[in-house]
Amino acid sequence: MPARLEFAKRHLKTMRNMILWSDGGSIRPWGCFPVAGTGRLVRIKGKMNGTKCREILDENLLQSAQEHRLGRRFTFQQDNDPKHTAKTKQEWLRGQVSECP
Repeated sequence: MPARLEFAKRHLKTMRNMILWSDGGSIRPWGCFPVAGTGRLVRIKGKMNGTKCREILDENLLQSAQEHRLGRRFTFQQDNDPKHTAKTKQEWLRGQVSECP
């Protein structure tokens, strides 16, 4: 990481619009991406677990869907990571589904 930082400092003024970084170090993001573009991008602070995942979804998932005009009837795709299958998160998802028209 120090080499990248030094490179960035040396070339910031001349190349800042031409650099595409591929690594965030210890930055852990959550994001979603419908076909129409990108949804919200959230920096995860602390350990990611079922409760934190539920909080992120509560604050960002439906808002991202609304911003891309998906309404409340859309498919939310995820893998079977333990934080995705945690009881607290599954309960939140069931509550959201039951509110859909």
